[in-house]
Amino acid sequence: MYCAVPVIAGALLGSVTLPGGTAAAYEIGHTSLSYSDPERSGRAVPTEAYYPADISGEDVPVATPPPDGFPAVAFGHGFLIPWSDYDFVWEGLVPEGFIVLLPDTESGLLPDHLDLGLDLAFVLRELRDDSADPGSIFFDAVSQAGAVCGHSMGGGASFLAADSDPGVTAIANLAAAETNPSAISAAASITAPALIFSGSNDCVTPPGSHQTPMYDSLVSDCRTRVTLTGGSHCQFAEYNFTCSLGEGGCPSPTITRTEQHDLTVSLLVPWLRYALEDDQAARLEFESLLASLPGVENVVDCDATSVDAGGGHEEWSSRKLLSLAPATPNPFSSGTLVRYFLAERLDVEVSVYSLDGRLVRRLHEGPQSAGWHTTGWDGRGARGVPAASGVYRCSVRTGDESTCRSIVLVR
Repeated sequence: MYCAVPVIAGALLGSVTLPGGTAAAYEIGHTSLSYSDPERSGRAVPTEAYYPADISGEDVPVATPPPDGFPAVAFGHGFLIPWSDYDFVWEGLVPEGFIVLLPDTESGLLPDHLDLGLDLAFVLRELRDDSADPGSIFFDAVSQAGAVCGHSMGGGASFLAADSDPGVTAIANLAAAETNPSAISAAASITAPALIFSGSNDCVTPPGSHQTPMYDSLVSDCRTRVTLTGGSHCQFAEYNFTCSLGEGGCPSPTITRTEQHDLTVSLLVPWLRYALEDDQAARLEFESLLASLPGVENVVDCDATSVDAGGGHEEWSSRKLLSLAPATPNPFSSGTLVRYFLAERLDVEVSVYSLDGRLVRRLHEGPQSAGWHTTGWDGRGARGVPAASGVYRCSVRTGDESTCRSIVLVR
């Protein structure tokens, strides 16, 4: 059994070189939605939707969802930046089991920030309604949990969205810009978990006058601000001529656009799993990445993690049969330990795969009792040949349930 883990840019891991491309747990489906908001005089909110599917394509069926449905993320674009310039967002999130909604509104020279924020919250509600409609492609496939996200103007609008709708479960944004009405003021009433990304070389929306006061104003029980060292404002999207003009005079980024995208998605995926699915194992993964990834500075104000890799498994066991803690150490050179929890006695298969899905080593196969178990990988294949440096996936499977995490081997 093989599952996907976000890819981290190889250049940011020193000597580790990653293979290009990654196998995905889900393919990417796409459909265009024509929503209208009756509470705003029938305001048209055309929205592009990307969703988990078994085969990629236009209007293909949604993949069989997990019991609680696929959580949704509504993403707002930046000023004069089209929604299509954020392909790395849906390409990173959809294979991991998230629906991504991109409203195509407020794209002109005089955008209304509040309307964009209200659009973000509105499309989340509409998608939940679609899940109850037998005639919808999303029938019975959408979780009640949803996040509002965005870049620059869309990031600021995500604060307005969360402020307008207490049903928004979480908020995350990339180089969020102060808006009118004020995103900073709106943050003072937001209690949902929040993740704010900044680029250290951003002089379009400098963190000190945009993201930092937004973070400081939040009243969330769990808020995190991540600064990507050498990251720029416009590299949170694909290349855009208008955005690049606005960066004239800014310090040049010291990481590539791809590296900035990969770092962002690598952190965003486990954070969303925690915030939208209450996945404590994902929170541990997020915290582990914050502590280990070079080029990442962070400020975290959250309650203590409710579980740890050595015990405290009651919350995990109440939610599912199988949980996998982050490998330690990770990255590693000579060996790493893999710890996983079983809620009951089960047949278990623990394996290491390459990024292209090739089995590298079977670490365990057979029945095991309930509780925590530990196995190790010495960085070698089945015949004892040392594996090459790079990112691998450790997969733990029992019956129809499986989970996996990335492990990084450095020779």
